[in-house]
Amino acid sequence: MKGINHLVSNIRPSKSGLLLALTAGAFSLFTLMIIEVIHRDSFTAFFAWASSSTVSFVITFFLLFFLVGALLFLPTILFITLIIVETIFLFIVSLGSFIKFQLRGEYFTPADLYALNEGADISTLMNDLIGWKEIAGFVVTLLLLLVFCLFFVRLKNRVSFRKRLILSAISILCIAIICTQPSLFTFRSYSKEVPTVESYRVFGFVGAYLTLVEKAIIAVPDHYDKDEVEKIVKTVNATPTEDVVDPDFQPNIIVVLAEAMWDPLLLKNADFKEDPLPYFRSLMQNYSSGSLLTHVYGGGTFNTELEVLSGLSTRFAPEEVYYNQVNRPIDSLAYLLRKQGYHATAIHNFKNWYYTRKDIYELIGFERFFSMEFFNNPSYIGPYIDDRILMKKALSELKNTKGPDFLNVVTVASHGPYNDIRYKDLPILATSSRNMTELSKYILNLYTNLLKDVDDSIRILIEGVKEIDEPTMVVIYGDHLPFLGEEYAVYRELDYFHGDLNNHEEYKKMYQTPLVVWDNFGGETKKEDLRMTPNFLGSYILANAKKEMSPIFRLSRDLYKQGDTVIPKKTFYEEEGVREEDLMDYQLLQYDALKGKQYSYANRNLKPFAGYVLGNGKIKIDSVQVEKENKGTYRLNIRGENFVSGATIFIDGKKKKIKFTNENLISTTIKMNGDSSDETSPHEIRVAVLDDDGKTIIEESNSKTIKLK
Repeated sequence: MKGINHLVSNIRPSKSGLLLALTAGAFSLFTLMIIEVIHRDSFTAFFAWASSSTVSFVITFFLLFFLVGALLFLPTILFITLIIVETIFLFIVSLGSFIKFQLRGEYFTPADLYALNEGADISTLMNDLIGWKEIAGFVVTLLLLLVFCLFFVRLKNRVSFRKRLILSAISILCIAIICTQPSLFTFRSYSKEVPTVESYRVFGFVGAYLTLVEKAIIAVPDHYDKDEVEKIVKTVNATPTEDVVDPDFQPNIIVVLAEAMWDPLLLKNADFKEDPLPYFRSLMQNYSSGSLLTHVYGGGTFNTELEVLSGLSTRFAPEEVYYNQVNRPIDSLAYLLRKQGYHATAIHNFKNWYYTRKDIYELIGFERFFSMEFFNNPSYIGPYIDDRILMKKALSELKNTKGPDFLNVVTVASHGPYNDIRYKDLPILATSSRNMTELSKYILNLYTNLLKDVDDSIRILIEGVKEIDEPTMVVIYGDHLPFLGEEYAVYRELDYFHGDLNNHEEYKKMYQTPLVVWDNFGGETKKEDLRMTPNFLGSYILANAKKEMSPIFRLSRDLYKQGDTVIPKKTFYEEEGVREEDLMDYQLLQYDALKGKQYSYANRNLKPFAGYVLGNGKIKIDSVQVEKENKGTYRLNIRGENFVSGATIFIDGKKKKIKFTNENLISTTIKMNGDSSDETSPHEIRVAVLDDDGKTIIEESNSKTIKLK
């Protein structure tokens, strides 16, 4: 008892301690104001939130206060450094969240931590997102931060280390309590069903983020065990089906994700000089077609793509995102079709690391992945490789491989943002009598012109397939609507979106993209009017190609045939006629695949393809021919396989530029420094393809040792 009294007496606030606490409180209030003013874009909105959501405001203040307290035991230099880093970090994250909301109508979520590289990369293409207001705010923040640091330096060391250590321990305990109990931010109003945007508005940036972290924890579903999964699999496999399986029928299957492809003619208050999608529209008129109800707007491409490839639904994931959960082999169209004699290749004219595609394609069973680093001397539209080059690459794959092909083709040239310059002279294809800003007019016209190029690339693919004259199915779908200006500017100025975007009609308009299924073997098959969410498209493809299905695809197919063709937001289950209990088995199989013991994969032995490679195949050096050009200068002619125009030659570990002739011949020139020993010494030659950082090797050849003389 005496020891406790002594401990208490030691933490009674002295004058310096009180001043330090007041400084920490003022700093915490300053930090809170920075976060929320940026996130809400005004001081007025900040004060309104503080008044209406007092509990959230107070809890956030105390969390920030305890963050300062937790650092008090550290040496002053380290303490000040971390305070500065914390403030700048919160400034950047809150600004990034605000920008994301302007572009996509969504705020920052825990899943965004997995896409920081993607966000940073795309942000380099976005003009005018950071203006004088943001720059001025950052400068003022730094100045005030400097003032607070001076106060901390003066006051901190006047408080004994023992007291600071005790205060830090108490602060860490309080931080743990708040972070593990996000309901504190909302008191009795807390609900896991509050929409993300609304939660940020009500609970504040910190409170909403912590509630999303809690929601992102995937709990083990009720009744999940081996017996239950095996029971579901047995039932699914025993369910009679009208779908025909023909092992001898092996049509090529090409699935095309058309980046941000949408029908702008739905903008009834815009006048178009011509239809930007004439060829695609002719396919829709003559073949099975309709709409895909996606789950993302303005971005999140890979979620839509993975739903198609895996048969899983992001609607069962806590954040409506699951590509970041794929960290082991899972069932997919690639695995299923490879088992049935197909080659499985992914082709995408953008960076290999984007959305971790390079790794996930391997995990879901593809044999090869052609990313932009493996396209030879491609032409560009603005910052992106022309999609026509992509389609020609797909056609070349069909021609060069033996046996049936499954190609997953992902376009990129129509990717936003749409306020940059991609054409020397931008034709005016769209006008409106409505009051549109000049920026909105430009965005609409650039997007419309990009769609013309997308349409032409689709024409090249389909007409090329016709010439090859092999049984082939081509499925083309849009992954999400384009983000046409900040805060839906083009959509709102043309009165496409009306007021609240959370009602069913607006929801459908925001998330429905075009879908067409073309083939050259269907004959008089009845044209279907299609409407589905992406998770049902994979089983639809397998059924129409007469291929075997695994349990997850069989189950999605059964649901589809029963009339459950979409899994919307839970908010709209009733409007779409969806009953949650009908999806329980589906959801259980998805948990089993992503997080569980994978009981549903029994005896299937899903393993990545042993020879998985980026590009056409392993880069190989067969020979190096040395030619002396003049004194001290030599030309190296390197012959081999699978060379690409963007490769780099390494000579004794040093980079050399290449001259690309073709996939079998590249060359470089080297100069010696006059030292004769360099000419008679052995030199190691390697060829490698580097990531866009110019350092990371993503594919490399064997090495060859040569002597110049």
